[in-house]
Amino acid sequence: MDIEQIISALLIKRNVTDIQTFLNPPHPLTFSLKTLGFEKELKILLSHLQQCKKNNKNIVIYTDYDADGITGGSVLWETLHILGFSVFPYVPHRQKEGYGFSIKGIDAVIEKYNPGLIISVDHGISAREQIQYAHDKDIPIIVTDHHTKPELLPDSAVALIHCPLVSGSGLAYITALTIWKMLDPENTTLKNLFTNDFLALASLGTIADLVPLVGYSRSIAKYGLQAFQHATKPGIKELLAVSGLSDIEISTYHAGFALAPRINAVGRLSHAIEAVRMLCTKDVIKAKQLAHDAQTYNVTRQKMVDLAVEEAFVAIEKSDISKLILQKNKNWNEGIIGLISSKITERYRRPSIVMTKTETGWKGSARSVKYFDIIAFLRSLNLLKHVGGHPQAAGFSLKDDQLEMFEKAVNDNLNDVPPPKDKEISVDIEIPMSSVTEKLADALTQLTPFGIGNPTPVFQSSANILFVKTMGKKQEHLRFIAQDVIDRTKQLECVYFSPSVSQKEMIQVGSKISLLYTVEVQYWQGRKQLKCFIKTVKS
Repeated sequence: MDIEQIISALLIKRNVTDIQTFLNPPHPLTFSLKTLGFEKELKILLSHLQQCKKNNKNIVIYTDYDADGITGGSVLWETLHILGFSVFPYVPHRQKEGYGFSIKGIDAVIEKYNPGLIISVDHGISAREQIQYAHDKDIPIIVTDHHTKPELLPDSAVALIHCPLVSGSGLAYITALTIWKMLDPENTTLKNLFTNDFLALASLGTIADLVPLVGYSRSIAKYGLQAFQHATKPGIKELLAVSGLSDIEISTYHAGFALAPRINAVGRLSHAIEAVRMLCTKDVIKAKQLAHDAQTYNVTRQKMVDLAVEEAFVAIEKSDISKLILQKNKNWNEGIIGLISSKITERYRRPSIVMTKTETGWKGSARSVKYFDIIAFLRSLNLLKHVGGHPQAAGFSLKDDQLEMFEKAVNDNLNDVPPPKDKEISVDIEIPMSSVTEKLADALTQLTPFGIGNPTPVFQSSANILFVKTMGKKQEHLRFIAQDVIDRTKQLECVYFSPSVSQKEMIQVGSKISLLYTVEVQYWQGRKQLKCFIKTVKS
């Protein structure tokens, strides 16, 4: 099978009908709130901005504390700052104020800034009560958010810019881009930032928030990842440096598993406003220190998660594992409960809810599998006042006297949760190993960036095993040489991370097995190496 046939089959598998647009998506510089259908909301936004400038009123960008919110908030804040507005970023303290708008947070903003306008980034669509509170104090709020809509919207907001097609940072980028083009299109500083630094940040937030990389988000991710190598902001450069990614072509893997965790760690263990300062500062020394702090927080966070997850696994194994796993522990840091939930769901392939004690009650974080909408489930319990998120990830809070009632409601509604399914690995196409070449790997880059909605292609091939060796600190990984069953001159190096005992037993010298794998070209000491990364093997 030749390369063109393979690429064509992959596009069909992804239901791509407009091949040219998929392979060459429009540049995000061409986007605007108008193209998203928010012409009315744009007029309201511009009117309020002009009123604030005319009346010397402060504007507050009230952003979420995760990587999506921090990157988007940084873009929108700095855009308005460069355009001459009196504007301030505000990030709620994760432990003291919680997610999104809160009465405590709004009071703090009013006391500190007395704003004429608050613009949310990556939250607000579920904050009906809090936005009404601000409205009663004559503080107009414009919401920019992408999370799942609740039944009752915050109708006291002066404008709702809600778009699930993009991430919070993607929507903030498009909002800021539109403001720049409407108010000062000749500003070359902003033109350079929107082409490079801001676009890189928007791609980072998009990938970190696991938004499907299709449509607008595909454009933002594709061109934003390329923009990292042209970024000039000290904070971005220092973040790349502490992540060991300077002068490296940034991929979705780097964004999601190296850069985003360091930004998130700041808000989990300290105050996320420091991450905004890191991304926005012009001071190289300050950027270096803030990036170093982010690195330190991330190392600490990793250790905390490892310990907590081990505790959770021990507790789960001692109980009857139901269709939905619920764990609570008063000692877990609320900044890591989402990560604990992710690990539980990943291991047991079930939706999970993890809770910890706070000063005002209990805070919960939930993760789910692709076939179950966790936020719809939580909302169906009719107990949670503050709940928000996506079908696969949600957060909520409870008062102490609600805990027992909540746990009972979850258990009483387990029939609504489908039974767990075995992890399915979708094969894109079966090909002979002789088709796997550097030219194929290079051709696959046409389909990047890979991620949610556009997964890395998985191939299946029959192979003979010629050589096997364990590797890793605990010898938990395998490296082996696979030979094409027909063209025996064709051999490929394969890597299998953490195979099960039964999988290891199948991979023996002399055996003939079926491999499910991805293809990648890596560079080692200046030389290209073609490798297959094994997803699973079959007899």
